[in-house]
Amino acid sequence: MWALIDTSRAAVQLSGSVARGTLRRLFTAPRRNAAAALVVAAMAGSAISDQVHAAPPGPNEIRIGNTAPYTGPASAYGVIAKVVAAYLDKINAEGGINGRKVNMITYDDAYEPTKTMEMTRKLVEEDQVLLTLGTIGTNTNAAIQPYLNSKKVPQLFALSGAAAWDQPREFPWTIGFLPTYTAEAQIFAQYLLENHPRSRIAVLYQDDGMGKEYLKGLKDGLGGKMPIVAEAPYKVTDTTIDAQMAKMKASGADVLIEFTTPKFAVMAIRRAAELGWKPLQFAASISNSYSAVIQPAGPQNAEGLLSAAYRLEGEDSAAAGDAVFREWSAFMQRYVPSVSKTNGQAVLGYLVGRLTVEVLKNCGDDLSRENIMKQARLLKGIQLPMMVQGILINTSPSDHAPIEQMRMMRFTNGQWQHFGPVRSGIDPGAVSDSFKTIFKYGTATKRDLANQLNANTVSLMTGSFGSTYAQVGADLASVLDSGTSLRILPVMGRGSVQAVSDILLLRGVDAGIVRKDTLSYLDRKDFAKDIRNQFVYVAKMFNEEMHVLAPRTIASMRDLDGKTVVVDLPDSSTFVTAINVFERLGIRPHLIYQEPRLALDMLRKGEVDAIVAIEGKPLQWLNQITDRNLHLVPVEYAKQVQEEYLPSKLTSADYPGLVPEGGFVETIAAEAVLASYNWAPNSDRYRRLALLVDTMFDKVSQLQRPPFHPKWKEMAPRATVSGWTRFKAAQEWLDRNMPLPPGSAVSAASGAVQAPAPAPVAAPTALAPQDRDPLYREFLEWRASRAKASSNR
Repeated sequence: MWALIDTSRAAVQLSGSVARGTLRRLFTAPRRNAAAALVVAAMAGSAISDQVHAAPPGPNEIRIGNTAPYTGPASAYGVIAKVVAAYLDKINAEGGINGRKVNMITYDDAYEPTKTMEMTRKLVEEDQVLLTLGTIGTNTNAAIQPYLNSKKVPQLFALSGAAAWDQPREFPWTIGFLPTYTAEAQIFAQYLLENHPRSRIAVLYQDDGMGKEYLKGLKDGLGGKMPIVAEAPYKVTDTTIDAQMAKMKASGADVLIEFTTPKFAVMAIRRAAELGWKPLQFAASISNSYSAVIQPAGPQNAEGLLSAAYRLEGEDSAAAGDAVFREWSAFMQRYVPSVSKTNGQAVLGYLVGRLTVEVLKNCGDDLSRENIMKQARLLKGIQLPMMVQGILINTSPSDHAPIEQMRMMRFTNGQWQHFGPVRSGIDPGAVSDSFKTIFKYGTATKRDLANQLNANTVSLMTGSFGSTYAQVGADLASVLDSGTSLRILPVMGRGSVQAVSDILLLRGVDAGIVRKDTLSYLDRKDFAKDIRNQFVYVAKMFNEEMHVLAPRTIASMRDLDGKTVVVDLPDSSTFVTAINVFERLGIRPHLIYQEPRLALDMLRKGEVDAIVAIEGKPLQWLNQITDRNLHLVPVEYAKQVQEEYLPSKLTSADYPGLVPEGGFVETIAAEAVLASYNWAPNSDRYRRLALLVDTMFDKVSQLQRPPFHPKWKEMAPRATVSGWTRFKAAQEWLDRNMPLPPGSAVSAASGAVQAPAPAPVAAPTALAPQDRDPLYREFLEWRASRAKASSNR
């Protein structure tokens, strides 16, 4: 198949006879001459599109549409489309894809969104393409996204780092390719905070969606810990940035970050040298090409320049490896000899071409648009040649961002050199809107939060329908409601993360059930300002076991490293515990945000590798599984998790279909607590919460009997939550009704009284049933067995 390449909006117009001659050359030139044909086509002008309409695709043809900036301010990116077309030409020469030849039709949009829309409409409605591929730019992709989704035409591998291409619910027919601008900027922030924490930063950025997203990512990543002393935007139509550079130099900044396209990166590097200004410079990954940026800016001016990359440089034979580098070099020499291997955009085009072929091959004989999108969403653990080692491509039905990792690099002695670890610019906590809300907490006044509903009505944030939290909330309402004296309103939520946010901010929420580790995670990650003074706990409620369901090929938690794992929705309790445990164990899975009970079919089909659910056992949906290919993965009580979790077991009585009769699976448990905002003692909200405390503590024994949830048996009012303050009214109730002997201590795990030595220890039978925490007894047994095992070695 031949490439139809039309740059119909070129400035130069030729006569009809010349245009017709040019058209013949386009149809008779194989793709390996596509770069030369593009130059001729650019001269042909609008006469081509005015006179020619494509025939319908043939039965053995895969017709792909593309627009690219072959002219205009971003023409350096035109190389990407040229190389994609050349790679498809290579595939055709080797027999095509499943017996079909690929025809890529590409038009020049000059990096102008209105032209992109015009050309894309032509591709879909006149050229009848099956899909669009690799459109370049943020505003250009945004212009066509609603149209393509309304037409249900795949918008594959949008070449822009905007987060907008990863919105599968709103735009299911769009999928990105590049790491997001936000992720890349946060990687820069990570590096600066680790290595230059006292620096002053100036930012040059393009005044559009791309530049603003980069800038926002940098600010979010810095978290106010380093000052940005100058922000200098420019328009894509500007011919100079001298004024911006002068402003940034005058700011006293010693770090310059350039969120620009290649043309303006060249200007910035040159101008800094001309001004004698020598800040530590960062170039965005979209503008770190040697041939497009470094060479025209002057390698001597770029010495020490920093950037981040997911792809290798075209001349980096050592990092690529002999076989990969030979294949890459042979391709470039044969199919696009006019493009330098040092051009980073050529490597990008090569990667896009290879991934496109991967998707189309996986389609088999079903080349429907629906199946193309299905296959594009099922890319798992792919390491493409010419990508940085360790960076993998992963997608899923809920994740349309194929690449989320990068590695820092420095330009030195005439070449780019990678250094440091592979970094992720995606903080799992950042996907949670509640975490973001908590981070901003502090702007609301007490008056905003004090807007309450009715006297003696206490609202309680619980969990999703059917969850342990929701059942416990319903139990409280059943037992504690007493007409006008006290009414409990359980509120359905998404779990611990949302509950913390709602307790702090949502009008009318008095208390909620949250995880102890959620509070610790927020504090450790600095998501919430001064949270320890804002948040108090009433009592430890119960323990929630970690369930990891996976095929039997996953034998241990360590086997989940690099695998695709479902961790519930971003505001859920499972979500924060899962990312916390993975982080502490040094495991880096690819996370999928889906309700566990709804992901079971995905697990059976092999679309995910494991499901994590952290709730009080037994889980109803998990209890019903009898699939012999699935099992519960053991979670070892490793040293790294002992600070925040307790050991536990999942038995055959809990899950007869997953655990052999009489057997058990080791796991860990998180502690759930009843918590609230730290209301002032003289406030009405404090009074209402104190009413809840008094009534609930008085009726614990009733809640611990059937038909209420069995987890009530684990409630330990006296147990402490290390590092956090108990609600004053709750502590006062305990001091009145469950006073401790002088000098005694309380177990944080169970609430059991520990008498001081050398005084006699109180007999266990003296403890109330609610104080005899079975999980704490398991902990003591576990500790004793480990000690015995150590002594036998």
